Amino acid sequence: MSSEVGKINIFLLFKLPSAFFCGVRAKKINNEQCVVAVKYRWINQNPFKSIYFAVLAMAAELSTGALVMRKIEKNFKRERDKHSG
Repeated sequence: MSSEVGKINIFLLFKLPSAFFCGVRAKKINNEQCVVAVKYRWINQNPFKSIYFAVLAMAAELSTGALVMRKIEKNFKRERDKHSG
């Protein structure tokens, strides 16, 4: 697990605890994609023994949101470096 993936998962714990406790985790991130996994557990199951749509939606939002957060952070660092030197 890269440090960037670890930071995303720590972010989940503190800022989106419902996603963290439902088992949503980032597995891999690069410039093109973010891979997110959800564990199938009792907390994610609806009465029909399938996974709640809300949990799948949290995973989908994390996969796109993490890419956006990564891009913003890289642009911020680039601008900071440009103005400092």
